[in-house]
Amino acid sequence: MYLKTLHLRQFRNYQETLVELSAPKTILVGNNAQGKSNLLEAVELLATLRSHR
Repeated sequence: MYLKTLHLRQFRNYQETLVELSAPKTILVGNNAQGKSNLLEAVELLATLRSHR
């Protein structure tokens, strides 16, 4: 199963964001403190229903 879109609302540094993902791979690129890890944490939370923090 592939995740096609992710809609984040008031999650960490994301106020209102719609992320469209490309199957089978998506590469996250950005400067430090831009939310790459937060995006991955949102996917983890969705998949496991718990945060690693």
